[in-house]
Amino acid sequence: MKKREDIVQKFSTFLSFGDYNSRGKSFWKADLQLERQIKCLIQSDPEAKEEFWAKYFLKTLRELSQTESSRSASISSLRFSVTSLQPLSPSETVTSPQSLKIPTLITTRHLSAYLQEACLWAAQKSHLKYQFLRYKYPIEEYFQIASSFANLPDKLLKSFNLDHPRSNIEGYAKIAIFRFIRDKIYQHDVEAKSRKFSDYGLLKDLNAKELKEALASQGIDQQKIDLYKLTWQCFDQIYQPQQECNTRNLQPPTQKDLKQIADYYNQQLNQLALPKLLVNEDKVQEILKICIKAARNYRTKQFLPLEEYDNISDPTPTPWDIAVHEEENQQVQLIVAKVFGTIPEAGQIMLILWQGLDLTQSEIATVIKGKYPELQKQYQVARHLARYTKNILKDFVNEWNLVNPSCAIADEQDLAKIKEALDECLHLHCKRSIDSILEQASQEVNIAEKSLVLSNILNLNLPTTTEVSPEALNAKESLTKAFISKLETELNLPVDAILQVFNKVLIYVEEWLVYAKLTLT
Repeated sequence: MKKREDIVQKFSTFLSFGDYNSRGKSFWKADLQLERQIKCLIQSDPEAKEEFWAKYFLKTLRELSQTESSRSASISSLRFSVTSLQPLSPSETVTSPQSLKIPTLITTRHLSAYLQEACLWAAQKSHLKYQFLRYKYPIEEYFQIASSFANLPDKLLKSFNLDHPRSNIEGYAKIAIFRFIRDKIYQHDVEAKSRKFSDYGLLKDLNAKELKEALASQGIDQQKIDLYKLTWQCFDQIYQPQQECNTRNLQPPTQKDLKQIADYYNQQLNQLALPKLLVNEDKVQEILKICIKAARNYRTKQFLPLEEYDNISDPTPTPWDIAVHEEENQQVQLIVAKVFGTIPEAGQIMLILWQGLDLTQSEIATVIKGKYPELQKQYQVARHLARYTKNILKDFVNEWNLVNPSCAIADEQDLAKIKEALDECLHLHCKRSIDSILEQASQEVNIAEKSLVLSNILNLNLPTTTEVSPEALNAKESLTKAFISKLETELNLPVDAILQVFNKVLIYVEEWLVYAKLTLT
């Protein structure tokens, strides 16, 4: 599947996975009617960018919807001038006075085509998140769920702010579609709904936004939510499962663990603008139980429809909203890369292994203890990671404010809002580093072996009852070993340091191979 490069393709083609049972390659399928229409439009302003046309179609769709809702009879089209859309910038002003007739259905289809990459992104993210459902939900299935929402762009983009000059439709759509997939899975899939976490396994599976929404749904006030969230963050960083333990079945923390969490909480509290309510082991356990109850209720009974998310967050863009909507923008990525490059080598290695390779803190300690004897225990790794993450946040804010003084991040409230989003950016940076190393390793593997792995990748990831050739399994193992060797070299780690987490690396290679299969030209 080749990446769509020009505007005509982006507004007139749809992703097709072919015949999944025959392992057909994915490709872009053109809609000739849309292709003719977008070519005609582009002639009116050849210099306009894709974001301009996306907002153009959304504005048109909203105007058509308003007109239709005000009449009893359905109106199939509306005559308007291309110049009716407000310019995004002087360089993007539409100057042609050409009057065009665009039916509602065509306008909708143009936007649906444009959102195909957002659908694929959300499908891939969902496939990674719901690992226990992979045997029946391949990426293609998630993509179909995503596409069903993208085919209703007026609903998907209902709350998108067209007036904000730096708002980004694709960035907004990615998050909205991912939420839609999540809601569908939990609302309609019996296995997903009934799949049980232990109490503390559930806390490990939560993200900060889910916890905030879960606590808010229980009527807990914002001040307590902030303190409960800090307790959860300290639990998440300090309490790690043993290497052989499944996070889903995580056992309750011991009194010793609770004391470490309480001490870390009290230490962090002194550095934050929060009420100074110190805790002990019993208080930590009480707070965690409140979080567990709220989270379980949120996950099993009260999944919010997408429309209700507008009531949870402020629709007015914050400085970080602007940055997140342009997460893939070169400026943001350069700042993240620059800040990442300033932390010590040990911090870079730990973050890449943690955020990029998805190792637990215990596994990280196992890998790096030969190079860094002072980092042999999980709690030592946790404390260093917390410090490096905090420094990255502070340095990013400083760099962002220098580059963007007009939308500076100015107060503690903004800092709290960007923390989770920056973690996503950092995760993306580290994952790209890992993927780059894996790509280099794949180039060094025998071409025949690589082709064999790719041709068998669907079977390699099916249940063990599916017959897979020994040659394909050996080829996959060869690629994994080459990746480990390359990773140790690039991260300046001792030989065989990463071999101790071979199975975890093997899982990552399998994930990468799935996406390599999807993007073959």
